[in-house]
Amino acid sequence: MKKTVVAQCYNEEFLLPWWLEHHKHVFDHGIIVDYHSTDRTHEIIKDICPTWEIRTTRNASFNGNDVDAEIMDIEKTLDGWRMAMNITEFLYGNTDHLIDTSEPRQYMITNYVFADMEDPAKCPELTYDRPLHEQRYWGYHDNDTNRDPVAPYAPGKGEWSRLNRSIHNHPIVYTGGRHFPKTDYSFDDLVLFYYGWADMSERGMARKTQIAGKINEPYSSIHKNSREQFLLMHRAYQKPVSVDMRDAIAPILEHNRRCTGQDW
Repeated sequence: MKKTVVAQCYNEEFLLPWWLEHHKHVFDHGIIVDYHSTDRTHEIIKDICPTWEIRTTRNASFNGNDVDAEIMDIEKTLDGWRMAMNITEFLYGNTDHLIDTSEPRQYMITNYVFADMEDPAKCPELTYDRPLHEQRYWGYHDNDTNRDPVAPYAPGKGEWSRLNRSIHNHPIVYTGGRHFPKTDYSFDDLVLFYYGWADMSERGMARKTQIAGKINEPYSSIHKNSREQFLLMHRAYQKPVSVDMRDAIAPILEHNRRCTGQDW
């Protein structure tokens, strides 16, 4: 059964090379909904995944409800398995779960968050000749069912917003940014690796802060943070709970190699 990824992006030339090199082995097709990128986003997509589609968004900004509606309309036209994600999210593991079936299926996918430890011995400068999982492996499993609803940023909780995503073989309804809070994840061996905190250098911060002008919703205020605010969050909530995850993710990576035939 065909597998299609749908992702929205704006000026993602920094992460796109890793994201595309990985997902071209996982998905049969990709649809990139572009929010009027002005960098090398289009060139990179055409170079690495020339058969994938680039569609200019119909939306004026990253308004959550409008983004959800556009993605839902796209997914209604697709056959087989489909998944909506961001360029910071990489699907890894046992895709044998995605069997050919006429029965409607929906699976919840959990997140492993990987952090820049700001220590060259643990996290050297990123290079494009190696997959991200070989360069950023300090992190934690972010399980939303462990969240404290009163104090989601409490010490030891990590970053609160990495809620489950969905992969499904029929049209579904999205709310709240295509996340699925307070749901049990379906698999231990098919997961998302999240790299939104994986590079706190100038180029990583430039990517993280550039989107502020594209967001006009008060509940998305976290995305309007300054570089200094993001660094404070990272040092308060991501780094303290991050550990060396190489042993924990090894079985997931082995499934990924078996299913894709690639180290990426």
